Amino acid sequence: MHLPKTTVTLTALTVLATATAASAATADRSAPPPPENPPATNCLPTNFALDKPAAPGYYDKAPELGTAFWFFAQSGTGTLTFTEKTKSELKRLNAKVEAVCPVGPLKGGEGVWTPVGAQGYSNINFVNGRIWYPGGWKFTNPKTGRSHKVDGFWLHDFPFISKASANVYVDDNPVPHELQLATMNTVELYSDLINPRINQGKISLGPKEWKFKITEAYAKELREIGADIDAGEHVITLEINASIFPNQTLPLKPGLEKDESVKK
Repeated sequence: MHLPKTTVTLTALTVLATATAASAATADRSAPPPPENPPATNCLPTNFALDKPAAPGYYDKAPELGTAFWFFAQSGTGTLTFTEKTKSELKRLNAKVEAVCPVGPLKGGEGVWTPVGAQGYSNINFVNGRIWYPGGWKFTNPKTGRSHKVDGFWLHDFPFISKASANVYVDDNPVPHELQLATMNTVELYSDLINPRINQGKISLGPKEWKFKITEAYAKELREIGADIDAGEHVITLEINASIFPNQTLPLKPGLEKDESVKK
């Protein structure tokens, strides 16, 4: 079931501008995570802490929660689904795919999910125009042991969002650059931005189908661990189910489930 879809950029931005996040402005980073849409528990520990500069200075740092005063999603979940081409290549490589907290894996190797919202999981940094998310994912080639990990990623540059970048680690060592992971179409992004609908009996807001196309830079680094994905290939599709209100538990994309298995 769908509610009327918002397709006008000006209308979308007006709606977003009314969604304030007073709770984020007073967030205490020493407090436990918010109860709604909690982070995964079966993911790799993050190397990038919100409360200390654990990564080198050339990495993008999460905005101070006290300054993250605005974000259209106060609570919710994002589902990053691998395309069939991506899944096929990961299967060919027999790659080990892991999530980096608070991002978690989806069942059946379908992709990863992430909590979203201004209560500690994501926010807009108006200084550099980035919508920032903690955590990420890791691909490991079991034959060679080589790996590539994303830990801390962002969409930018607000309001003309057309790309995604990240802090990266190769073989668990930080590399001296911010890697541009993918590009997206700005017009398609804003036409799909609000998209009200009913998802499993709850009203959800957010994009249903943001297509991410891999950059040559990311494809090159993945080739170094054995993956063969062409630059410009559509590799991941993002769906966000979110609420402008706090304390709302929102489901994932219909048909997908979180992998809650305990890894030893």
